Amino acid sequence: MKINSIQFLRAIAVILVVHVHAIDTQEAFSVSHQQKFYFLENFGAIGVDLFFGISGFIISYVANSYFGAREGVDFLKKRFMRINPIYYVASLLFMVLFCFFDKFFPVAVVLNGLRDTALMLPILNSQTWLGPILIVGWSLSYEWWFYVLFFILILFRVKNKALLLLLVIPALVVIGRLLHPQDFRAIFYTNPIMLEFLFGVIIYWLYRHAKVPTVVAATLLILGLGGYVYNILHGFGDISELGSVTSGTGSLKRVLLWGLPSAFILAGCIFLEKKEVFSKLWNNRFGLLVGDASYSIYLTHYTLFYLLSQVYVQTGFFWNPDLSIVVHMVLAIGAGILFYQKVERPLLKLLHSRPPVQQPPVHAAMP
Repeated sequence: MKINSIQFLRAIAVILVVHVHAIDTQEAFSVSHQQKFYFLENFGAIGVDLFFGISGFIISYVANSYFGAREGVDFLKKRFMRINPIYYVASLLFMVLFCFFDKFFPVAVVLNGLRDTALMLPILNSQTWLGPILIVGWSLSYEWWFYVLFFILILFRVKNKALLLLLVIPALVVIGRLLHPQDFRAIFYTNPIMLEFLFGVIIYWLYRHAKVPTVVAATLLILGLGGYVYNILHGFGDISELGSVTSGTGSLKRVLLWGLPSAFILAGCIFLEKKEVFSKLWNNRFGLLVGDASYSIYLTHYTLFYLLSQVYVQTGFFWNPDLSIVVHMVLAIGAGILFYQKVERPLLKLLHSRPPVQQPPVHAAMP
C-alpha cells in the first residue's frame, strides 16, 4: 500500500532544500527580503532532517519482515539499485560542468570527491571529512549507514527490529559523546544525526501497533509546524551548516531543534491519512509528482544552480532578488521532474528488467 502523505512530505522536504540553495545562489549576487526575514535564510536545510525521518519509516515499512542472509543481501541490492546509479549519473553531470567552468580545479578535491562518492561510507583512515563530488550527497552517506545497521538486523534474523534499533543507535551516540573520538570514521558512525532515522522507525512501530486518535495526530502536526515557525523566528545557530553536522558538534542540537518537529510533522501526517483526514491534500496530483521526483530534484537542483551562477558571472545578475528565488525554484523543480521522467525512471526500469529466458528453437516437422 502506498502512503500518499509520505510522498507529499517528500515534496515538502525537497522544496525546502531547493529554497535554501536558491537563496544561496541569489545572495551571491544581490540582497533579498527572504534572506533577511528573521532566520529564514538557512532554514530550508531542515528538509534533510524530514527526509531522514521519512527514510527511517519507509525502510522499516518495506523491510521489517526481511530475515536471513539471502533477504539481507537482497535488501542491500535493492537499496543500491535505488540510490546509487542515479546518484552516480547526477554526480558525473556536476563534475563535467565543474571541470568545464573551473579550468584550474584542484585535482585533489576531485579525487577525494570521487572517493567519497563511490564509497559512500568513510572507511579509509586518511578521510577527515565528507566531500562527495555532488555536495548534497553527504546525506546519502548517513542513509547508507542506516541501511547497513538495518541489514545487520536482517542478517541476524532480529524479529523486533524497532526495539533493537532503539537500543543500538542511542548506544552508538552515547559512545561517541563519552569517548569524543578524533578519527573521522568514529565521529561518523556515532553521529547523533542518526537519531532522526530512529524517529521514523518509532513512528512506523506506532503505525503498525497503536491506534493513534485523530486529535493526537492533529496535535503532533501542530506541534511540528509550531517548531518550524519557532526556528524561523528565533533562530537555530549554525546547525544548518554541513560542517556542524559531519563533525558532530551541532548534530544533537539539530536533532532537538529540527529532527523532533520534523518527526512530529511526519507522524501527524501519516496518522491523519490513516484516519482519512485531509485526503484531498495527500492525493494532490502535483504534490505526488514532486514527491515521486523528489530524489531527482534533490540530486540535480544544485547542478542547475551552479550553472545559473556561472551564467550570472558572465552576464551579470538581472533579476529582482526575491523573484529570482522563486524562478530558480520553479526551474529546479521542473528540471528535476524532467530528469526523473527521462533519466531516473528509465534507468530504474533498465536495471530491474530481466533478460528474456531463451527458449530452445522450435524446428518444423518434416513433411
